[in-house]
Amino acid sequence: SYEHRKIHRLFYDLQARNYDQIKKLLPQIDVDEISLDNNKILYEYILYTYQYRINKITKSKYYSLLTSLLPSQKGFYTFNDIVILEKLALLEVETKDTTSLKKLQSILLDTTRLYSMSDNYSVVATIYANVANLLTKIDDLENALIVCEKGIDYSITYNATKNIHHLYYLKAYCLYQDNKIDEAMENLSIVISIVFSMQDKQRFNYFIELIMKEFNMTRPMVYQMYQLSVQNFL
Repeated sequence: SYEHRKIHRLFYDLQARNYDQIKKLLPQIDVDEISLDNNKILYEYILYTYQYRINKITKSKYYSLLTSLLPSQKGFYTFNDIVILEKLALLEVETKDTTSLKKLQSILLDTTRLYSMSDNYSVVATIYANVANLLTKIDDLENALIVCEKGIDYSITYNATKNIHHLYYLKAYCLYQDNKIDEAMENLSIVISIVFSMQDKQRFNYFIELIMKEFNMTRPMVYQMYQLSVQNFL
């Protein structure tokens, strides 16, 4: 529907942090005229997140508003539920609370509980990477690795590979921390291949620098590791 398309356009503007466009579009939508509950919840999520990011509401108010958007029943989860849970998890981890993170993790590991994800596969794939990243921040590397592997499978299955290099990077990080060096290097080589194929020099250099820092390698060591991994694959 036109209503659905307009609200989803707002959502992607929010993802891109295109706040000028959001400011222009928000007054064009009358929340009382939104017919479907799902569209209304997504609209309110966008509104509250936008208000929080431009400092119109406090963190505690934002958290409270997001919590009010979640359904009371458990079972199947919609696209709205997981994007809301992701933001709650991000806020909670700052205070060492992992309630929403663990709930989101369990949903992502059992995708039969996800309802009506069509047209949103790329966003869900990104949420896998964000959840894995949060799990590494609380040193739950075992579950972070599981989420990475599930996220890679999900991304490939639904052809939502825009951010798959982040999942391979986090997978490499988890393996490296577990002293599985060869597997870690293999996954880092996949990261380098994917980022190189994007032909974005700034992004490529960012990942090379990140690998050097996190894996204690020099630039020649990174190139040597990459060549060796390709050689072993042939």
